[in-house]
Amino acid sequence: MTDAIQARIKSLPNILKRLMHVCKTNYQIILSIGMLLSAILIVYWRDLSILLNEAVRSEAVSHILIVPALTAYLIYRKKDAVKASFSLERLRKKTGRVSMDEVIGLALCLSALLLYWYGSYTFSPVEYHLASLPLLVAGMLLVLFNRKTVMIMIFPVLFLLFLVPPPSTITYTAGALMANFNTRASYTLLRACGLPVTLSSTYGAPTIILSTPSGGSVSFAVDLACSGIYSLTAFTMFAVFLAYIIRGSIPRKGILFGLGFSILIALNVVRVLGIVFIGYQFGEEIAMTIFHTVTGWLLIFAGILILLFVAERLLHLEIFSNSTEISECSECRNPANPRDFCQTCGRFLGKPNPKISRRFWVKAVALLLGCFSVVLSINSPVFALAQGAAITSQNWETSRTVFPEFLGYNLSLPVRDYEFEKISGQDASLTYAYIPSAASEPTVYVLVGVADSITNLHNWEVCWVTWQTAQGNPPLVPVIDSRDIQILQNPSIIGRYFVFINPSNLAQVTLYWYERALFHTGTTIQQKYVRLSLIILTADPADYRELEEKLLPFGQSIAEYWEPLKEQSLISIAIPIQQLLLAGSIVFAVITGTAQYANEKRRKRNNLRIFESFATPKEKLVLATIQKLSRERKEATLKTIRETVNEVSDETMEADRIIDIISDLEKHGIVKKDIVNLQNNPKLVWKF
Repeated sequence: MTDAIQARIKSLPNILKRLMHVCKTNYQIILSIGMLLSAILIVYWRDLSILLNEAVRSEAVSHILIVPALTAYLIYRKKDAVKASFSLERLRKKTGRVSMDEVIGLALCLSALLLYWYGSYTFSPVEYHLASLPLLVAGMLLVLFNRKTVMIMIFPVLFLLFLVPPPSTITYTAGALMANFNTRASYTLLRACGLPVTLSSTYGAPTIILSTPSGGSVSFAVDLACSGIYSLTAFTMFAVFLAYIIRGSIPRKGILFGLGFSILIALNVVRVLGIVFIGYQFGEEIAMTIFHTVTGWLLIFAGILILLFVAERLLHLEIFSNSTEISECSECRNPANPRDFCQTCGRFLGKPNPKISRRFWVKAVALLLGCFSVVLSINSPVFALAQGAAITSQNWETSRTVFPEFLGYNLSLPVRDYEFEKISGQDASLTYAYIPSAASEPTVYVLVGVADSITNLHNWEVCWVTWQTAQGNPPLVPVIDSRDIQILQNPSIIGRYFVFINPSNLAQVTLYWYERALFHTGTTIQQKYVRLSLIILTADPADYRELEEKLLPFGQSIAEYWEPLKEQSLISIAIPIQQLLLAGSIVFAVITGTAQYANEKRRKRNNLRIFESFATPKEKLVLATIQKLSRERKEATLKTIRETVNEVSDETMEADRIIDIISDLEKHGIVKKDIVNLQNNPKLVWKF
């Protein structure tokens, strides 16, 4: 063991030397990737920090921690194809004007920023922001590289959509459906096994009630966490990843994907059965604290293993096979060959130290500065951040200073709901009340929820409506109104009105929103999420519009009292004008790109008509061969073109003559260079 460790230590200098050599020979590529990532971080750093916090603290989005690693692997698999597309860009004939790819890429970047901007003024900004990420990445790849690079990277780019947190409405709806199915299936199997269980679903989550041997009873509520929806989300991500990397026909991949969901649902039923059996034999505490806490990822791991077995043994899909190298020709083996591609067979040679053009660096710097400028002008924090510590854990029950005073109202001391804190996983659940001096004015209740994760501060609609309707039950309350409302302009804080008839048969008018604030937690200060809910109760539902108008000034004053950070820039005053300019830029880019595309098509059509009129028979034969090979084999290389031409021609054509004809066709826009990706091995071909 000591000798092995010493050998590894001695090999470290060699490893470092190789690493330095790779960095030295590829420094331009590394620098370009760094600039691309910098542009992304400039736009999305707030959203990514929130996402990281949620992924660490909440099981609902814990799968997001794996997305960067899987995306990096997908990009690594395409590294040679990306290098080849980079070389292709250098080989193509350049013009002084802006290419169509750059125009379309600019339109995509502007569209992504407009979606980002729009999301900043909605109740779900993080979801909108992260949904714009793939659009921005695709646009930047088009601007910096070309359309072929985007097509090669399209799956890793779309895979970034797994960073978007699933909307709570969809999560709770799907979770309720799965919980209902899992509970009933588990109950049926438990009864068949002879266990003394009963099923209850009169209120809240469906519950299996187990009679223990001691004569007591234990309730197992299959709520959102137990429903398997979190495991399903993570499993979907892994299943999509596997379906992409394995080799096989699309129908078989579709069958594998469908089987994956069936396998996971069956495993989740087994999971619920196991928890109940453990509870019956060893008690509720062991079942919930040991078995229940670890079965989520075990469920995913077991499902993936079963899926791999089915894919390889039953569907005969190749999973771990190595890439097939494209066979070399005599010119490939020539060490003096200076080209990026073999001129004869089209094989990518992957020459080291690729040189990046000055045009690329100009575009990269322009994108970087553009993202920085637009984000500064948008300047809409994902959640308003309160200055200072608004509340401390020492004074939660005794402080009235956390909210402003209102003329004609007295603020009561808070009431803390310890039971709800335990159930919901919140750090604090407090209820204040603004009690009016005049009997004609309504009391305004202020509910404060504090938690490490936004997931633990779910919206009001989920509790009263979504969870019930997803189980096939009517909503617990009749809903009168539900819509977004802007509370502050700068920074943008979007709240939500939710009006319903509560179980006490009173109309409850609720205005709520989310913020981030610094909290004293004893020895340290931590940043936490807060849900603020302002509530007025009335016996007359027809008054809710008037009461909403009363709540809004309270919400605005409280939001301002918490002193959100105001990094106002001069340009942010004219937000509507900027949005119109951004939208106008997108329209202009689309129109310009369409016009340029139509012009290139018209040019190709005219040149082809001239070619057909004046070209020699040999030139026509070369073009017809390229058309045929592109359509049938998609491998129109110099080698295959020459072989096909000489098979049908009476006179043998030399390679130099064919190259001259192809170059002339490319010059006039009739054919163009392209890359085909054969099992992650790029090859240069000609395309009609």
